[in-house]
Amino acid sequence: MAGRDAMRVAVIGAGPGGLTTLKTLLEASTPDRPIEATLFEAEDDVGGTFQYRSYENAELVSSKQLTSFSDHRFPLSTPDHISLPQYVEYLRSYVDRFGLGPLIKLGCRVTQIQPLEKSSDQKWKHRVKYVDKQQGGRERTFDCSHIAICTGLHVQSNIPNIPGIENVKGEAYHSSQYKQRSQLTGRDVLILGCGETAMDIAYEAIKADANSVTMCFRTGFLSFPKALSRFQVFGKQFKGGLPIDGLITNLFETAYVHRAIAASRLRWFVSDFVIKRVLWFLTGTQAGMNQHVGALPNDRLGRAYVFLNKSSKAMPYLNRPYQEKHPLGFLGNGYVDPPEDANSKRWVDTCTFPQRIDETGKVIFEKREDRKDWRRMKNAEVRPTCVVYCTGYKQVFSWLDSSYPTASDATIRNIIAPSRPDIAFIGFVRPGVGAIPPIAEQQAMWWTALITARMQIPKDPPHYHLLARESSRIQYGVDHSAYMSTLAKDFGGAPGLVELWRAHGLKILFTYCFGASFVTFYRLMGPFKSEEAPKIARTELAETITRRGILGNLFFGVIPMIFYGMVNTAAMILELCGFIPKEKPVV
Repeated sequence: MAGRDAMRVAVIGAGPGGLTTLKTLLEASTPDRPIEATLFEAEDDVGGTFQYRSYENAELVSSKQLTSFSDHRFPLSTPDHISLPQYVEYLRSYVDRFGLGPLIKLGCRVTQIQPLEKSSDQKWKHRVKYVDKQQGGRERTFDCSHIAICTGLHVQSNIPNIPGIENVKGEAYHSSQYKQRSQLTGRDVLILGCGETAMDIAYEAIKADANSVTMCFRTGFLSFPKALSRFQVFGKQFKGGLPIDGLITNLFETAYVHRAIAASRLRWFVSDFVIKRVLWFLTGTQAGMNQHVGALPNDRLGRAYVFLNKSSKAMPYLNRPYQEKHPLGFLGNGYVDPPEDANSKRWVDTCTFPQRIDETGKVIFEKREDRKDWRRMKNAEVRPTCVVYCTGYKQVFSWLDSSYPTASDATIRNIIAPSRPDIAFIGFVRPGVGAIPPIAEQQAMWWTALITARMQIPKDPPHYHLLARESSRIQYGVDHSAYMSTLAKDFGGAPGLVELWRAHGLKILFTYCFGASFVTFYRLMGPFKSEEAPKIARTELAETITRRGILGNLFFGVIPMIFYGMVNTAAMILELCGFIPKEKPVV
C-alpha cells in the first residue's frame, strides 16, 4: 500500500501542456511527499496539435522567447518565430533533456476515467482505462490519486451546419485536414472563418494559384503582425523585427497594479486608445495594423475583448479591393507590404457567413447592409470547389465520468473546479496576445503548489478574463500578462522588487520591470526557484529589451510605467481617503 502522503498522477496528453505538467510534478517530488506520474498519449509521438494538426509552411505566431519553457530555451541564433516542425523537435528535446521518455505511454488512448469505490484500504481515487496500441489494443487500467487533463483546446473539430453544403461541386473539410498547398491549386476556395489558420490558408491559396479565394466570417477580427517591422516613417524604412508579445512591460501594468485599476481594466482601455491613434498615423486605419476590411464592431474592438490575429501575410490581398490612400501619405509614413505581395494583382474577397448554398452550388451570403464587403459581394457568383472550415475546435470529454467536472467547470483560475482540486485542466485558456505553452507551465506550477500544500485555494476575484458576450462560443479568453501574474502571486512566484534586487542585482530587476510576463521571471524566487532562471534573465530576456532601442524603451517602457504608476498611486491615495473601499481579508 502506498504511503500516506504519496501521490500518483495520471497526465493525459503529450502536447506542451502535458509534458511540462509531467516535468513539474516530478521535480516537486520529495522523500517526504513522493509524486509518481505517468503520461498517456493516444498518438505515436509527442507534440499534440503542433504535430498532428499542422500544415505546410505553418509557423508559430508567438515568439520563441515567450513560447519556450522557463528552463529549456532555444539557441539565441534561432529566429524569433519558428516553424511547427521545429517546435515539435524542441518538445522532443525537452523530453530527452529531463528524462521524461520512460514515463510517457505513447499509443495509449484513454477511453474512460471513473471514480473508484471508497473502501478502508483503498488509497487511490480514480481509475484510468486506456487501450495500449503496442500491446495489440489490449485494455489496461491505471489507478491514481490525481488527474491532470492536458488534451488542449484544439482537438475536436467544430463544424457549423450550412444548409446545402452537399451542393458544393468539390470537397469540404476542416482545417485540421489541410496539409499542403496542392490541395488548393486551381480551386475556387471558400474559407469559413477569419482566425490565424484562415489567414494562413488564404495566403497559401493565393500562392498555390487558386482560381479564386473568398473568406467568410460573422463578426470580424483584429489584425496585427506578429513582429513590428516594415514601417516607413518620414522616409526612413524600419526593417527590424520586434515580436509584439514581448512589448507589454511588467511594472505597474502587470505587477504592482492596484486591485481597483485591475478590476476596471483601465490599463487595457488606455492602451487601446493610444494604439488606435498610432495605427491611424501609420496606416490610415484604426481597426488593426494596415487592416482595411474585416474590422470588428467598434464596441468589441480592443485588447479587452479579442484574440489578436497575428497571421498578417494575407492582409495585402484582403485589403486590395478596399484600401484607400493614406491621408498622411505625403509624409512618406506607413506600413509597407512585402514587394512580392505588394506587386501582385491577386486579391482575397471577404463576405458574410454563408446562409445557404443553393442547388447550383452558389453561395447565398447572410445579408448585412452595414458591411462594405457584403455590399460589394451581394451580387457575386461564388461557387466554390473547395470549402475549408477554419471554424475552430470544441471541447469534448466523453471519456470522463459524468460525475467529474469538465474544463468549463474549472472556475478557480481556469484550472480546477471548486469541489475537485484533485482534477486539473491544464492549457484550457486562450490568451489575447501570448502563447498557451508558457501558460500551461505556469498552471502546472500553480496546481502542483496546491496539491503539495504550498498554497491554498485563492478566493479573491480574478481580473484577467477577456470581456466576452454571454452568447460567445469562446468564454475562456484571458489577458496573458494579467493571468500569468495572478497565478504567480497565488503560488508565491511573483518577486517583490526589493527582494529581487537584493537577490539578483539591478540588471535582473530592470529586466523584470521592462520585460513581458515571461514564465522564467516567476522562477527567480519562490517555491519553483530555478538555478537557470537568473542566467536566462540576464541574457536572452534582457536582449528582448535592449533590442527595442532607446525610442522603443521610451514608448513601450518608460512612458507606460510613469503613466500607470501615477494611476496606481492615485488609486492608493483614494483608498486611504476612503473613496475606494478597502480590500476585505480573504478567509
